[in-house]
Amino acid sequence: MIVIGSMDFYNGQVVRLAQGAQESVHQVKENALEWLSVLKSHGLQRLHLVDLNGAFNSGDNQSLIQDVIQQADCPTQIGGGIHSMEAVDFWFSQGVNSVVLGSGVFTVDRLLEEALSKYGDRIIVALDVLNESIMIHGWTQAIDESLPQVLNRLEQMGVKTILMSDVSKDGMLQGCNVELYRKVVKMTSMNIQASGGIKTKEDVMDLVPLNLMGVIVGKAFIHQTLDLSILGETL
Repeated sequence: MIVIGSMDFYNGQVVRLAQGAQESVHQVKENALEWLSVLKSHGLQRLHLVDLNGAFNSGDNQSLIQDVIQQADCPTQIGGGIHSMEAVDFWFSQGVNSVVLGSGVFTVDRLLEEALSKYGDRIIVALDVLNESIMIHGWTQAIDESLPQVLNRLEQMGVKTILMSDVSKDGMLQGCNVELYRKVVKMTSMNIQASGGIKTKEDVMDLVPLNLMGVIVGKAFIHQTLDLSILGETL
């Protein structure tokens, strides 16, 4: 398992938010490329990027994110407002290694099928979970399918990697929902990236026995509750 660095972009700035709420957005770094250099200097192995303007349907940060992708010197993945094959194609044309599809998997007809057909295991599906229900539309609406049903369907379709976030933990620095991931690893053989709530190295180490692909960390690095050196480790 590796620790995956995370950068969220809103109106051209690196920001953080709590529990996905747009009103909680606040700037944490003035210069994204300087922060990227800091992450790289500590051994950054993979970078997760989120275009919150895209997620909130309020514009985009394409130019800035393009610069980050070009200078990352490691595999990158991007999500946020990607609801069409045109958007999927665009980000792959910019050099990302993986595109993360979220609500569009459940709301846009054949988007996932077409993306998997064209890009295969470079497509990651994000599942935002609240009380074991999958939430869409900015975590405001639960889908009808159960979590086990969705996991089985995605695996049957050929999805190789999922990014699972516990909505109640995201951005709260209160530790992650280890029990959720413990259940999920028993339900699927897909690779799992965990996200939400990581504050300390102990939080990271709690996930190591589950043999996840990675854990995404953003806010803990900003608030210096987790040492950046863990970015270069394989756990």
